[in-house]
Amino acid sequence: MNWSRVLAITTVALLVIVSFISSASFSQGGKGGKAEYIGAEACKQCHTDIFDAFRKRDPHWKNVLDEKVSPDKRGCEACHGPGSKHAEAEGKGMILSFKGLSAQERSEACLRCHEKQKSLSQFGRSVHKVTAVGCNDCHQVHGKPVGKKLLKEKEVDLCFSCHMDVKSSFYLANSHKVLQGAVKCTDCHTPHGSRERASLRRPSYMVKYKACFQCHPEKRGPWVYEHLNQKVEGCSSCHVPHGSPNRFLLIRRNVTALCAECHGVRHYPNMSCVNCHTQIHGSNFNSRFLQ
Repeated sequence: MNWSRVLAITTVALLVIVSFISSASFSQGGKGGKAEYIGAEACKQCHTDIFDAFRKRDPHWKNVLDEKVSPDKRGCEACHGPGSKHAEAEGKGMILSFKGLSAQERSEACLRCHEKQKSLSQFGRSVHKVTAVGCNDCHQVHGKPVGKKLLKEKEVDLCFSCHMDVKSSFYLANSHKVLQGAVKCTDCHTPHGSRERASLRRPSYMVKYKACFQCHPEKRGPWVYEHLNQKVEGCSSCHVPHGSPNRFLLIRRNVTALCAECHGVRHYPNMSCVNCHTQIHGSNFNSRFLQ
């Protein structure tokens, strides 16, 4: 008897049997297999109120109607996972619930669809992620959103709910008009993180503190003679960004004392330096920033 031939036939037979069993169990899909995607309409049977509200006012609804979107990124199951097991269990678990998840896990569920957005590309290094703030701590999906982009509250109120120390700055004599509605927090900061300190917006890598120059373009230059302090350290080396008791949001009340921190006392200590050096942000004509 050719034992090698018998061994080969036996091996082939075992592979056929294993593959048959695997395909059979996969085709059953329900009780013994993995959960399957059943579509948002199935969720409506038990979650009618949430489903109707979602359809009326949530921009995610467009994915439900788009057949080109894969089932794992469409409708309710895009966030909560496949729902067949949940439906079979009559709503008793077997699906992803956000209630017991950490901030990172909740954010990861959102980033499955949003990770390719340019504005979210730096979320991994953001202060919000490090301090355990998840996407749905600020954004409302099921309930009625108050602000744009599904925010739970108006943008400024939402930011101040955590940043109370910053809010007090806007009550000082000189401040950016955030409380008056002329400026928003996101005009300067990006809540989803950036490579800059304080999550500042910086569309261009060639200009320091581009966020400031969006509203103050006359201070940007380019200048023939640069004020190196502004060029290297940025605007906050002389100015407080949120609010200050001093005019022009300066970090010191006395302008001469502020200049002396870098330049020392040169001459005329009782006079303000900017009386003569009027082009203090930069000049095209004079290296000493004289008029």
